[in-house]
Amino acid sequence: MNRRVRSYLARFLTLLLSIVAPTALVKAQNAGRVGAVNPDATGTQPGAGTRMLAIGSNVVYKEKVETSPMGSTQIMFPDQSTLNVGRNSSIVIDEFVYDPNAGTGKMVASVSRGVLRFVGGQISHTAGVTVNTPVGSLGIRGGVASIVYPLTAEFLASDPQHLGNAKGELVICNVGTCTIKNNWGTVTLQPGFATYVTGPNDPIPDPFRIQDASLAIVMTKVTSGPTQTGGVPNSPTDQMTLRDGFGKTIITSPYSVPDTLGYFSIFDGGNSAAKGKSQTGQTGQVQGGSPGYGPGH
Repeated sequence: MNRRVRSYLARFLTLLLSIVAPTALVKAQNAGRVGAVNPDATGTQPGAGTRMLAIGSNVVYKEKVETSPMGSTQIMFPDQSTLNVGRNSSIVIDEFVYDPNAGTGKMVASVSRGVLRFVGGQISHTAGVTVNTPVGSLGIRGGVASIVYPLTAEFLASDPQHLGNAKGELVICNVGTCTIKNNWGTVTLQPGFATYVTGPNDPIPDPFRIQDASLAIVMTKVTSGPTQTGGVPNSPTDQMTLRDGFGKTIITSPYSVPDTLGYFSIFDGGNSAAKGKSQTGQTGQVQGGSPGYGPGH
């Protein structure tokens, strides 16, 4: 091969890498996609300006997602897990790695304020999922969990148990196993139980049964309001929901979980309108008393 040919090939290879490498990097950075959104919800990517989120928007690694007092959004991930980000919240997806062939991966998120509900996908059944706050770290294995940080006056009024924990974090284990830890130690929560973390070095109280009133507030914060549609032009109907396969029983090894509240059907097929309808149904059922989460169960 003569010098001219080698020089040409070198220039061609350099040009090819300059085109392909950035494209591959961008694809690798995509962590999730917005499945539903109510105004206002914004995303701030590393080194970029703030943008309004819309259905279908990519959420990338290290992007800060924030909502206004009326805003909420749902982020869907390739392993079929979801994050419902409630009103007046701020989170960052610190890490998301997923191998669909092996069904393994890792997910880490940080919450600096607000209400967050995580619905587990494939990753939560393998390595687990970690959600960090300024006062503690929550590990979620095989299920659904909710975080409120800090506790607002509305939550404090819903249950006398919350009094004295206004500056802390409320962690609720809905499905599966949840482990909360800080510098003091570790506490494991079973479904239907909750606890507080008031500081990175403070003792974590024994788990207690969460009241329906507190669950109802969480659902109000993370779902669409009466006049909101999750970002679609028209309010969803029962027919849309049935057509797109919501209300199923989801069997997720190693846990068999009846989908009575629609937690898993958020991502189980269907369009954005059906997702909005599913969220509305969750709120109504929780307010009416959810099985396994009230006193005396």
